[in-house]
Amino acid sequence: MRKKTARDEILLTLKNKPEGLTASEIMDKMNPKKTRSVRNPRHVSNLLKGMKGVKKIHKKRYIKDIETWSYKVNIYYYDDEGAEV
Repeated sequence: MRKKTARDEILLTLKNKPEGLTASEIMDKMNPKKTRSVRNPRHVSNLLKGMKGVKKIHKKRYIKDIETWSYKVNIYYYDDEGAEV
């Protein structure tokens, strides 16, 4: 499997936050030494598509604590019933 260390780091990040994270939040919390090949949140979301046990939900999130700036994002979370990578 390609990008195995990056997927493992994403999985570890999601396990630490059971309430879920967006792709940009996942990227901020990952170890940069293990994920140097991951450059942007879109790359994170593409890696998440192939992972087992990772679910996503669509929610409206507010950006920078200003209620006028809101848009829908995917929130990813790890489901304990699913198998790991």
